[in-house]
Amino acid sequence: MCILLFILQHILIMASHQTLGLKNNEVNEETYAAYYNYVDLTDRLQSLSQKYAHICSLSSIGQSVEGRELWVMRVTTDPRIDVPGKPRFKYVGNIHGDESLSRQVLVYLIEHLLTRYNRDARVTELVNRTDIYIMPSMNPDGFERAEEGDCAGSSEARQNAKHYDLNRSFPDQFEPSGTVYDIPEVTAVMKWILEKKFVLSGSLHGGSVVASYPFDDTSSHETPGHYSPTADDALFRHLAQMYAKNHPVMKMGEPHCPDDPNQSFKDGITNGAEWYDVEGGMQDYNYLKGNCFEVTFELSCCKYPPASQLYIEWANNREALLLYLQEAHIGVRGFVTTTSGLALPDATISVSGIDHNITTWTFGDYYRLLLPGIYNITASSPGYLPIMVKNVPVIERKGTMLNFTLEEMLMSDYVLTANPTVTNAVLNPPGPSIPKSPIQSLDFRYHGYDEIEMLLQLYSAVHPSITYLYSAGRSVQGRSLYGIEISTNPGVNQQGKPEVMFVGNMHGNEVIGCEILLNLIEYMCRNYGKDALVTRLVNSTRIHIMPSMNPDGYELALKAQNEHKVSGDLSIMGHGNGHRVDLNMNFPDRPKPRNVIQPETLAVMKWIKSHFFVLSASIRGGFRGVVYPHSIDSLDENVFKSVAATYMQSQALQEPQDCDVSRTREKKASKHRRPSATGTDMLTWAYSHTDTLAVNIGLSCDQLPPAESLSQYWEQNHRAILQFIQQVHLFVRGTVTDAHSGEGITNATVMVEDSRHQVHTSSTGQYWRPLAPGSYHIIASAPGYTTMSASVRVLETRVEQVDFKLTRDMSQPSFAEEQQKEFEKLLERLLSAVQLEEFIRSLLPAQTLEYRNYREQAEFLRGLTFNFPRITRLYSLGQSVEFRTIWALEISGNLEMAQPDEPKIRFVAGVHGDAAVGPELLLEFASVLCLNYGRNPTITKLIDKSRILILPCVNPDGREQAQEGQCTFNLGYTNAHAADLDADFIYGNISAQPETRAVMNLINGGGFSLSVVLEGGFLLATYPYDRPNQHAQNEETLRYLASLYANSHPFMHLGNVVCAEVSAEEIPGGVMQGAEFNAHTGSMKDFSLDVGVCPEITVYTGCCMFPPESQLFSLWMENRTPLFRMLLEVHRRLSGVVRDGKGRPVSDAVVVVNGSLTVHTDSQGYFTTLLAPGTHQLQVQAHGYQQELQQVNMSSDRLTSPIVIDFTADKRPLGQGVFVIASACLMSVLFCAVFIWHIRSAKFSRICDSIRWCRSDRESLLMEAMASEKSPLRKEFLEDSESEDDPFFVERR
Repeated sequence: MCILLFILQHILIMASHQTLGLKNNEVNEETYAAYYNYVDLTDRLQSLSQKYAHICSLSSIGQSVEGRELWVMRVTTDPRIDVPGKPRFKYVGNIHGDESLSRQVLVYLIEHLLTRYNRDARVTELVNRTDIYIMPSMNPDGFERAEEGDCAGSSEARQNAKHYDLNRSFPDQFEPSGTVYDIPEVTAVMKWILEKKFVLSGSLHGGSVVASYPFDDTSSHETPGHYSPTADDALFRHLAQMYAKNHPVMKMGEPHCPDDPNQSFKDGITNGAEWYDVEGGMQDYNYLKGNCFEVTFELSCCKYPPASQLYIEWANNREALLLYLQEAHIGVRGFVTTTSGLALPDATISVSGIDHNITTWTFGDYYRLLLPGIYNITASSPGYLPIMVKNVPVIERKGTMLNFTLEEMLMSDYVLTANPTVTNAVLNPPGPSIPKSPIQSLDFRYHGYDEIEMLLQLYSAVHPSITYLYSAGRSVQGRSLYGIEISTNPGVNQQGKPEVMFVGNMHGNEVIGCEILLNLIEYMCRNYGKDALVTRLVNSTRIHIMPSMNPDGYELALKAQNEHKVSGDLSIMGHGNGHRVDLNMNFPDRPKPRNVIQPETLAVMKWIKSHFFVLSASIRGGFRGVVYPHSIDSLDENVFKSVAATYMQSQALQEPQDCDVSRTREKKASKHRRPSATGTDMLTWAYSHTDTLAVNIGLSCDQLPPAESLSQYWEQNHRAILQFIQQVHLFVRGTVTDAHSGEGITNATVMVEDSRHQVHTSSTGQYWRPLAPGSYHIIASAPGYTTMSASVRVLETRVEQVDFKLTRDMSQPSFAEEQQKEFEKLLERLLSAVQLEEFIRSLLPAQTLEYRNYREQAEFLRGLTFNFPRITRLYSLGQSVEFRTIWALEISGNLEMAQPDEPKIRFVAGVHGDAAVGPELLLEFASVLCLNYGRNPTITKLIDKSRILILPCVNPDGREQAQEGQCTFNLGYTNAHAADLDADFIYGNISAQPETRAVMNLINGGGFSLSVVLEGGFLLATYPYDRPNQHAQNEETLRYLASLYANSHPFMHLGNVVCAEVSAEEIPGGVMQGAEFNAHTGSMKDFSLDVGVCPEITVYTGCCMFPPESQLFSLWMENRTPLFRMLLEVHRRLSGVVRDGKGRPVSDAVVVVNGSLTVHTDSQGYFTTLLAPGTHQLQVQAHGYQQELQQVNMSSDRLTSPIVIDFTADKRPLGQGVFVIASACLMSVLFCAVFIWHIRSAKFSRICDSIRWCRSDRESLLMEAMASEKSPLRKEFLEDSESEDDPFFVERR
């Protein structure tokens, strides 16, 4: 019996989990089938927070009267820390317990943000750039008493458990001394608002459909009809309209609610007080006390609609919720700091002409929402001189960066200064004013890990033009190993810029290194543009700084010192990492290390190997001087000595000082307690395994010297550190390039004779090799190239440039050739249907399928280019009749430079606007390609070797008119001029539609190997021609391409799908010539084949033109394999090059395939064409050369190697030419002889008379000749010897 009860209990628990969409601790997809009560809501939010812990965290800001948690889900990157530079945004729902729709909508929004992150470009950008807080229910007690279906609501459910209306219980501006009640929900939210200083907020309600903006009441509290504006009234109207115009019901302004069916709101918005007076409302409190702009959104007439309406209401509000959230980024943002670089929280930001100020947050950051315009903005803080910046521009939908640096007031300033310092806006590059003193002004003290993290984020946010903050990995205890790059255009490999690296705190108790490097970062940021040396170094060098390699040990050391448990320099607390391992002796000393490599060590190893650091330094404590690795070559020892000598000469104290001997002995005596050494040191490992020459720089005999002495160590060393950086510019440098193409050779090896240390070239082919003054022999080599050497003499006073141009070694395949062979093997494997299916199933899904209107498609495409700039480029082909842009998305691994052997494929959809499936399939296809690039090696290689153009919607005007659910040809089929675009592609058509003209120009550009067009209304694939009674020269290949798509489709190849209003006759193989299916002229596929010389097939993806959105997923599953198969097919092509006898390319040669299809070579002699499997005969012709014949065999599952056709000179044309020239010369001689004889004869005078007669009658003869030429009988009377080219007619004018 007990067992049965246990089983029954287990079943009930599982059933409740399934009701929530939960199973085995997993979060299933939302069903939109039921409301969540408090227990369900808690389980759902906790499950989501566990699954998506990397971008969200769940917390409670307090409890309700009955003890229920006031849950808040925070959605952002790094959700457990506060990051400067991110505006804070909040949504609050269910303030009134009976207004329950808002509660569910916000849960759906949370899930939408979490599940679409890294899949939807807009969502990804919002989560990355915004600190989002969502409270689904502020009144959980009231909700538990509400009843589903109760549209009018009840006071019992509306109020909290103490019978207070939460939206009437906040302090009111007109009743400042009002009674304060014990309302825990309101108290918790007020504390939350004041603590977070949100930038923008939305409060979600029910009972009508309108956006209501402050103020909510007036001093007289009369209702209704009294407009109560804020100082930011225009801005609030804009914010309210942003939500309303994107809500399909709200934007109409006529909610037709049963309690007041005639009520209307212009543009779907209203001033709160004008609608009805609300005393003690939350949105007014946000604006007046909380730094925050809040608008109230009434979502539906029914406060608690049936669950069956949930999905409809979510769909109504989703777009508005996301677009309103984006508004947190408009206006002006920045930081307010002191001249010492410290943040100024609670500084006041005021805008001239607007009587409402905001204040800065913890990091001194502020966000002032403003409409587009020009503003004068002032920053002020007690004890500091205020600053006004005039003429600050605010651009629509973009945030202007404006930073302030306030100087502390002197006593005289309090008396003399009444007005702020006024400057004009200088916004590029953004950053605070640089202090007058070149000496560092950051507090010289020890900073904890959290402070270090905050400082680095602050530097990166305040100086974005010269800093790039990143994490190289994590410590044992999960702390980030932050690195920051300081350089112009940071984060980008730049020609001519060497890299240098500093790492501190390798031993956690050697804290001096961390503090000196933090000061170095700030010093370089603040003195860039002021100090000549700093500016020169930042402009010409990529400087990487990792303040702490061992943050776990560092925290332990600081804790020990702060608790005074041990004396600083003798302490071994924190020397090792979280596993008590000495990180400096944890680097591998052999290919397969005997001991475990710690995560910090692995991260630094990867960091060093991913860059081309010329010099590296570990800033240490416990000794004074520069230490370099042992067991090095004498040649490199001279380099290290030179580097060390330069550093020591730059110090304030010219000679190194010995540390206390007794102290050293004490340290040796405590050696048995030190962390274990499990390998070799970083210097030795770096010398043997990387490009960099690394040294240890000891700054202090004390590992943890007193904080008050830090400024002295900084003064002694900061110039020497800058000189260390400068040394990377005083060595040998150069490039290694391909002698034929001139392109840089990546990863070429550069060695110096008598040294085993090697350096390698970067992606641009450049290298740097530190060498001391002297003479050297340098050797450069690369796989597939012949080795080359050069001699060089290095002087102290100048940089030596030694470039190498390597020639191909024809005896062995080059690295590129080997890569090409690997790629070909990969393609041949994917040409197998089974392998292709397995490959596609292994890809990360994009899951972006949904119908998008024109604006949404444009935003989606921009989002792809924003998130994947390395491989995507978005550009406009032109505009439609109604001036919508026709977008083209290019995807390639080589966007800037097309390769001659790179196939180019075109995917097109939306020629008919009501064929709505095609655009969404292509956007999903593009998303899958982008999302898997760099993650999936096959996709990465495929994109690197291809050029993919996606044209998602040719007819955006028609798409805007089309309606979901319309399966037959209907509204939107044509463009705005009622023209069928697929009948408008006529060569020379000067009146072509603008959409057609845009695509014709693209096709005219040529270069495409294949085009695939997605249509709707049937299930088949068609090939050219669409015009009747004409067959293409390469019809066999065209039919094969169409069959390839159909055979990859699970149903199309069956050919027996019956669509309404279409003949039920079977279509063999699901393939048909266009003219047999729908004969017409002016089609795009015919134009593509005739003008663009590009085969194009049209694929009809399903019987319904515009099926319900729920069918998109199944349609994608049916078409994804065919789409990938067509992408592979452009690589299974015939390609080759035509050359003359000397190996030079022959341009404009003609390759005739099977006696009909003609292909021309380009300027490099290169040609390519798609051919069906089988044997093909090639005739290659060019002027001045003998015709060449060649036979090729094409296979459906194997690639055909490029062919080379070498011409031999044609002798016959040359002999004929000589004969013609000789004959012409002989005739000229005879003519001259006869002419002279006539001159000397008696008939000369009569000849002259005849010539005069001819001249006098020339005009009449000419008119007669013209008349006879126009005569219809002229050809009948031409003599056998007469022709159109008779000399008489040639002579006419």
